[in-house]
Amino acid sequence: MASVRCPVCFSSPAEKKFTKESYPVHGCTICGCEFLDPQPSDGVLADIYGAQYFLGDHDESFDQRVAALKSATAALYLDQLAPVLAAGKKRLLEVGCGTGDFLLEAQSRSLEVSGIEYSPVSVARANQRLGREVVLRGTIDDLSLPSDHFDVIAACDVIEHTRSPRAFLERARELLCPGGIVFLVTPSLDSWSRKLLGARWMEYKVEHLFYFGQRSLARLLADTGFLNPVFCRNRKVLSLDYVHRHFERFQVAGLTQLFQLARQCAPESLAQRKWVVPASGVFVTAQKPQPPN
Repeated sequence: MASVRCPVCFSSPAEKKFTKESYPVHGCTICGCEFLDPQPSDGVLADIYGAQYFLGDHDESFDQRVAALKSATAALYLDQLAPVLAAGKKRLLEVGCGTGDFLLEAQSRSLEVSGIEYSPVSVARANQRLGREVVLRGTIDDLSLPSDHFDVIAACDVIEHTRSPRAFLERARELLCPGGIVFLVTPSLDSWSRKLLGARWMEYKVEHLFYFGQRSLARLLADTGFLNPVFCRNRKVLSLDYVHRHFERFQVAGLTQLFQLARQCAPESLAQRKWVVPASGVFVTAQKPQPPN
C-alpha cells in the first residue's frame, strides 16, 4: 500500500488512526494535522450537503431561535475582532456566509460587507436580509474578485471542508490588501471535547476533510505567507435545545442520550436560554505582510 503524505507539511508517511464511515483518518506525526485520505467524492459530499444538512427548517419559530443564536455568536466574533476593525479595516468578505448572520452583524457595525456562499437558497436569503445584492454564489476559487482589496476575510467553520486548505489560504492572501487579516474558526484537535471524546469526537465527520491543532494551522498559515497568528479558544452562544438537536443529528454514543434526558427534564425557559459556552474549535487571526518600505 502506498504511503500517505501529509498535505500540510508534506511529511510521509502519515499514520492511519481510525476509520470514519469507511474513510481512513490519517494523522501526521510531524505537524499533527489529521485528514481523510482518500477524500469522499463530489457526489458523496453533495448528498451530505442536502437541504436538511443545517439545523433548521423545522418550523418558523425554531429557525428564528437558531438565527438568534448565530447572531449572538457573530457578535462575540466581531467583539474579538474589534482591535483589528478599530484600525480602519472596513472591507469584509465572508466565505461560506450561509444566510448572512455574521454579515448582518458586521453591517450593523458600519462595515462594508461582501459574501460568498455555494447554496443558491442561502444566497437569496442572505441578500434579502442584508437588503442588497452583496452575496455571490460560488466558491472563493471560481469567482472573479479583486486582488489586494479586502481588509478582512472571515471563514467560520469552512476551512475543514475544503479540498485544499493550502489553496484556500493562498487565494485568501491574494484577495487581502497588504496588512489585511484572515480570520478563521475551525474545529480544534487541541479542544477539550476532542481530548475527552477521542475518536468519538463529534467533529469527526465525512464532510470534514481536515482537522487542525495549533501546530499544524500555524505551519499552514506561515507556509501560505501569513504573519503573527493569534489563537484563542472559540466560544459560541448555544441553547440546550439546540445542542440536543445537534446530537440528535450527529449522534455520539453517551452524549446523545445525555442531552435527550436533559432536554426532557428541562423546563422550556431553561431549554431555550442562551449560554456562552467553550466550543470545540479555535479562533485564529493572521496578517498578510505589508510591503517593505
